[in-house]
Amino acid sequence: MKVWLVRDLEPTQIDEGNPRLLRAGMLSNALAQRGHETTWFTSSFNHYSRKQRPVGRYEPAPNLTIEVLSAPGYSKNISLKRILHNHRFGVMFRQAAMAAVERPDVIIADLPTTEAASEAVAFGRQACIPTIVTIRDLWPDFFADFAPELLKPVARLGLWPLDRQARFACRHATALIGISQGYLAWGQKKGGRADPLDRIFYLGYPRPSIAPIEEPDRLFAELDIPANAHIISFVGSWGATYDLSLVLEAARRLQANPKLVFVVAGDQGRDPALAKEFRRLSNVRLMGWLDRHQVSALLSSSSIGLLPYTANAPQGLPNKIFEYMAYGLYQVATLPGEARQLLEETQTGAYAQAGSSAELARLISLAVEQQTTDEQRSARQAVFEQHFEANNLYDAFIDHTEAVVDHFRRKNQTSP
Repeated sequence: MKVWLVRDLEPTQIDEGNPRLLRAGMLSNALAQRGHETTWFTSSFNHYSRKQRPVGRYEPAPNLTIEVLSAPGYSKNISLKRILHNHRFGVMFRQAAMAAVERPDVIIADLPTTEAASEAVAFGRQACIPTIVTIRDLWPDFFADFAPELLKPVARLGLWPLDRQARFACRHATALIGISQGYLAWGQKKGGRADPLDRIFYLGYPRPSIAPIEEPDRLFAELDIPANAHIISFVGSWGATYDLSLVLEAARRLQANPKLVFVVAGDQGRDPALAKEFRRLSNVRLMGWLDRHQVSALLSSSSIGLLPYTANAPQGLPNKIFEYMAYGLYQVATLPGEARQLLEETQTGAYAQAGSSAELARLISLAVEQQTTDEQRSARQAVFEQHFEANNLYDAFIDHTEAVVDHFRRKNQTSP
């Protein structure tokens, strides 16, 4: 098949260093390896480094092409500039799709963004091409949660165009994919549908890469971490849905224990004041963005992985759960609902109430005492291998994509 992926906001195979590939990156690799001619449409703006990629057409692997489309970028995740960026990417995709000499057999688009998802579905309807929309975030519903209480009604009114795009994409896609049951139900409600082709596919994660043998030692020396320390790690963005001040306060509460070291990695430049407060603590080490070898070195040496989300965070089952699980870390998360249920049922983590640094600190101490044996770590990795390993997940995703295309063709052949 010829497959188009439409997904902005993720690291790509052509980015500098050794970027950690997320859903679209892993899916594009899996499709290409299965022999499907895959084109991934993304924007010139790197969401993580805040740098521009060169516009153009790249072929990083057999059967895989990356189309980088011009878009302006933004400095803040929730801002007018980001809305303008998303609009521009949607327009550029539409223009590229209309100008394409060869049409695909299927289009897979992620929501977010609503602009790109709605454009992909609209083009699919026009060109009689099946479309699959993957619900990755409850976009734009959660935006209003970050507005002051008095302005929430105004914010919801202002978000109406994006909501209309989301409803259009969810209603007219040939199939919906949810990264959790809750996300799929949200998409089906938006689209007013309950189609038998709709499915759940977790985000998953690839088997952990093995860092160069010298990397962990170099990392420990660079960060001045004692060899017998228990490392409590956070690896991710410093975005609006994370409550890293909660990690700060938990670390402050645990300063008296010399064997506990917190490593907080990500774009600390987004909150210099918080980064300054972290640096005041002797048991905290700050790092910037990590490449995949650095991530491997850090997580394979860590005991605990933190998921410190805000109380109104919209995430259901974020990618980070599966990343930490792949390395066998015990997780302490402030996400309720599906995330809490998964961690507790698989015995791979514990739930801490959002906003409570005392409870977070208590659960970290308890986990270090009870959850750090090699056997326990191996058991958590076994859960990952059985249920969430990317190769198995994306093989099933591709099988379903092929079934959607076959169903679409048979339906259209028999239509009057």
